[in-house]
Amino acid sequence: MKDNHNKSVKRELTRAALVRATHELVLARGHEKISIQDITTAANVGLGTFYNYFDSKQGAFEAVLDEIRGQFYAALHVLRSPLRDPATRLAVTLQFCFTQIQDNQAWNDFVRFADLEDPYLLSSDSDPLLADIQLGAGGRFKVDDPVLTHSLISGLVRHVSQEIRRGQLSRKAMTETTRHILRMLGLPDQAAKALTQSSLPLPPVAVTRRIEPDSAIMRA
Repeated sequence: MKDNHNKSVKRELTRAALVRATHELVLARGHEKISIQDITTAANVGLGTFYNYFDSKQGAFEAVLDEIRGQFYAALHVLRSPLRDPATRLAVTLQFCFTQIQDNQAWNDFVRFADLEDPYLLSSDSDPLLADIQLGAGGRFKVDDPVLTHSLISGLVRHVSQEIRRGQLSRKAMTETTRHILRMLGLPDQAAKALTQSSLPLPPVAVTRRIEPDSAIMRA
């Protein structure tokens, strides 16, 4: 059992080293100027080791995004946990997601330097929003089909986020969309407005900086 545990820990550390090396190299050089061998050298592992974890550079890129997404989920969970009212939870979640999609520099920098485009938008998985809609259905919310309603809201959030990124909408659209969604769920306009204006202070978005090309890559 101890040997299996040690092997598992070693695998986790090796994978983490490869992900970290990929992240730092992409920010330092851009995706076109790094090879898999560059990644394994920076991670201090053999070339063949890479293929025990990823099929391609793209797979390693996805792993970096998964790590950043995990940090996003953790922050969202902390933000939502104290809240009990489904409308408040939904308003806070939407505002947090909108802000992170636009301002999470760690995500946006990596997507840019890895030359990844849409659909690589940082967003919540379906569970929190759907849970809020289901909790409020028949009470706080006037919803006949929570699953369909969730699908419509998710599509609206994604569309508005993309339009803001493209410069077609102002950032004010984040608050206006949240207010519109609350009204769509059956809340009076005054209540929807109050919720969008009184949402809890959001935690600061993650900040990263591009590593200069000549700077050393951290070894595992």
